[in-house]
Amino acid sequence: MPLIVIERKAPSQECRHALPTLVTTTIPARPRGLLDLCREPFVFLSCLTFLALLIQGYHPYVDDAAIYLAGVEKVVHPSVFPLHAEYVLPHLKHSLFSYALGWLVRASHVPLRFALFTSYLASLWLMLFSCWRLTCLMFSTSQARWGAMLLITATLTLPVAGTAIFIIDPYLTARSFSTPLTLFAIAYALERRMLVATLCLLAAFILHPLMAAYAIGYILTLALVRARRWGWLTGIAGAVMALGLVASHAGTLLGASPSYRVAAMSRSYFFLGDWAWFEIFGLFPPLIAAGVYVYLSRHHFRLRSNYSLISAVSLYVGVLAVVFALCFTRTDNSFLLARLQALRVFQLIYILFFLLLGSLLGEYCLRRRWWAWTGCFAAIAALMFTVQLCIYPALKHVEWPWGRSHNPWAQAFLWIRGNTPNDAYFALDPHYQELPQEDTLGFRAMAQRGVLPDWNKDGGVAAIDPALARQWWTAVSGTRNFSHWTDRQRIQNLTPYGVNWIVLPASATTRFACPYVNSTVRVCQLPANVAALPPTSLSPADAQP
Repeated sequence: MPLIVIERKAPSQECRHALPTLVTTTIPARPRGLLDLCREPFVFLSCLTFLALLIQGYHPYVDDAAIYLAGVEKVVHPSVFPLHAEYVLPHLKHSLFSYALGWLVRASHVPLRFALFTSYLASLWLMLFSCWRLTCLMFSTSQARWGAMLLITATLTLPVAGTAIFIIDPYLTARSFSTPLTLFAIAYALERRMLVATLCLLAAFILHPLMAAYAIGYILTLALVRARRWGWLTGIAGAVMALGLVASHAGTLLGASPSYRVAAMSRSYFFLGDWAWFEIFGLFPPLIAAGVYVYLSRHHFRLRSNYSLISAVSLYVGVLAVVFALCFTRTDNSFLLARLQALRVFQLIYILFFLLLGSLLGEYCLRRRWWAWTGCFAAIAALMFTVQLCIYPALKHVEWPWGRSHNPWAQAFLWIRGNTPNDAYFALDPHYQELPQEDTLGFRAMAQRGVLPDWNKDGGVAAIDPALARQWWTAVSGTRNFSHWTDRQRIQNLTPYGVNWIVLPASATTRFACPYVNSTVRVCQLPANVAALPPTSLSPADAQP
């Protein structure tokens, strides 16, 4: 039988990307089967990427994606959003994500919807690759690694306690790339390759400064715990709390405007005291698991591994973040520190916790029973799939870039994009994203037209940038329930904002010219003044001088 010489990594061939030590071994050659091909990291991770896409879905225009996407559109087409572009610019000022994707689209001439989908798939693959790197460094058996990877694949869209973010969003944002970069940085830090870890953190910082800042703190803590610098860790915790106290008092002295107070208070995820009980409960499982693992590793040498180090770091960082939030992010306190959203560091803690949980399932519960693996992860995947269907019930689970949307709001927004002037300026109910079948679709990103600020997403922008708060609250409070106004009130109240088009529910009463109407939405053009209304459109209230 012919012989070949191959290089095999010790102790595991699977983790060829994690362990640099090579051992030359002579083994008999044999045909490569489908199972061998699936064990190749690239093929294995590509299969998991497709599985993750099917479980969590893809929705390019919802929630935070609409904010980032509007920035990308502004880079690709600088003429869009001539009015109120300030609700697009904050993400352009603080992150290069929208610039990078916009420049890529302009240079490649690829349609934006295909560029978004391709970038999203790439971010999913990188996320799973970064998790694979960590599992190879933390767990020694193939069952543990498979369990960790399958569980994290099935739970990528799990909410991170009450922080209003998922482990990975079912849409493209700056976090889609900053998260795997921070995980790569942790993996390189575990290998003591601090220069490469620093480069990964730098790349993450230019994409999402806030999440990268928490990753920097996590890795600094890892270095200190590994060096057993307990005094340094105690001093850092004290310094963080002291700085929080000073910043809190400074913010109290400076005060907050009434409009900014409304904007900040509208973001319940800013304040731990506003979380629901189950959201608060979500903070404890990863901390308890980390504490138990740290305790056991002190008494059992076999458990002393990279994961015992990770557990100690997660416990320290998580407890410090919870104490900080309890002390300085209250609704009766300054909002200065609430904007930091310190508990979002739990995104990293959640990822590492589910890698541990999956490894324990694989190594001690499922082992080599294929039927147990299939049943366990099929049940978890089905649960997460069902949850995503409930979150976005009026949208297709995967919105393929070549498909057409059946959602009536999406159809109206797309009609607006193709049939209204580029400088058209719209008004919608400030709470339109809470209406039936709307499913948090972002008008500005999908229609590519200017629009008055809304409560849900523009309120979040105003909560981060206090300079926008007064303008935001004036527009939101001044247009509340405008779908119930008379035509005369709409003209008188919306014209001063520069509005010349409006979007109303199909059930709303109006005699404006509405060139687009479907079962849920009507798009109407706003006359310049009441005198321009045809006589038949004047109700008794409109006819009054």
